[in-house]
Amino acid sequence: MSVSNNKKKLLTAGCGISQTSFQHWPTWVKYPDITHELQHINVGGPASGNEFIAQNVIKNIKGIDCAIIVWTSYPKMDFYIESQDIVNEISSYKTRNFVLNDKGRVIKDAPAWWPSSVSGENRIKDWVNKNIFSDKQQLDQTLMLIAGTQRALEHNNIDYYMFLGYDIPLQKSNEYGIDLQKFVTLKSMYDDYFSSHWQKNYSTTREYGLVPVAGWHWEFYKKYIIKILDKSFRNKKIDLEKIDRAVQTITEKKFSEGLS
Repeated sequence: MSVSNNKKKLLTAGCGISQTSFQHWPTWVKYPDITHELQHINVGGPASGNEFIAQNVIKNIKGIDCAIIVWTSYPKMDFYIESQDIVNEISSYKTRNFVLNDKGRVIKDAPAWWPSSVSGENRIKDWVNKNIFSDKQQLDQTLMLIAGTQRALEHNNIDYYMFLGYDIPLQKSNEYGIDLQKFVTLKSMYDDYFSSHWQKNYSTTREYGLVPVAGWHWEFYKKYIIKILDKSFRNKKIDLEKIDRAVQTITEKKFSEGLS
């Protein structure tokens, strides 16, 4: 569907919890186009880490009016792969056997991002995890990535809002120049999800249980995102109760199928 170039632009970014390409039920990033008049650019990729998120927020920053960024688990490792031979090798792995473009979509050709996450069971990551992985360095790097992304957004006069997908220790945020006031809440999405009735009543964890169920995503969107978007974009005034009913039906269906 073509989008008018005069619409204001929203950029959303994160890991699998914030990807529009998730096929089994709508994540929160599916709703901005439904509730508001805007052009939506999503940089959310399955298993992607904070290096991927920061680099590709900045790569896609031109012309953005508002950004909503969800930081993920800091031990996750991303690699930018320029060798097609290595991309081909990655495709043979048991897990994390895909690479992404700068929008978080799965592609087959280098150059591409490999969201290796925290997994092993392959030649490259087994060596990295054994020889050079550092939890401290991963945390320090994440703090630098958050601070750098905040500076880039501010330099480009972009309104932005941040969330935590997973818990990140932020005790040294002041040292890195991170403005914690730009975080809408410091409670991580996963802490919120695992303390909710959505997880208790509708998650089987047998297939895609690490992605919060449809009902939780819609509840999160209503609680936090609509009011953010209202500041920058025209609200379409759609019937939210209609979406309530549809999302409840999807949630129950996926649970009965053992997918959620």
